[in-house]
Amino acid sequence: MKFKVTVYDGVRYQDEVKYVVVSNHDGETAILQKHVPIILTVDKGFVKLVSEDSVSYLVLENGVVTFKNNELNVLALEAQIGPTYEKAKSAFDKAKKANLEEEKKDNIDMSKLEMELRESIIKSGAGRL
Repeated sequence: MKFKVTVYDGVRYQDEVKYVVVSNHDGETAILQKHVPIILTVDKGFVKLVSEDSVSYLVLENGVVTFKNNELNVLALEAQIGPTYEKAKSAFDKAKKANLEEEKKDNIDMSKLEMELRESIIKSGAGRL
């Protein structure tokens, strides 16, 4: 079956797999070829990907897994893949930390710009009648 992972910045992974096991708040669901169409939500969990010659893990957060016509699609805010669950989780945690640091930096930069704008408006006398 075809497998594709899409995150906020585009397609992150694509591959062919034999079957998957989705682990979420409801437990584990195995999806094999010709499975009935299904939609699963994953707040925090993983997808075990089994191909002919390997097993890998996709750790994700805030995601939706859909399966239809032998195509498995994962849409998530963040997802990282690894050869073991531990390595995928470690990569996920690193990516999440980097994203939080970038967000924090963006927020600080925005606050700085807002302050400069406020000072410029006050200096120019704009808004006074």
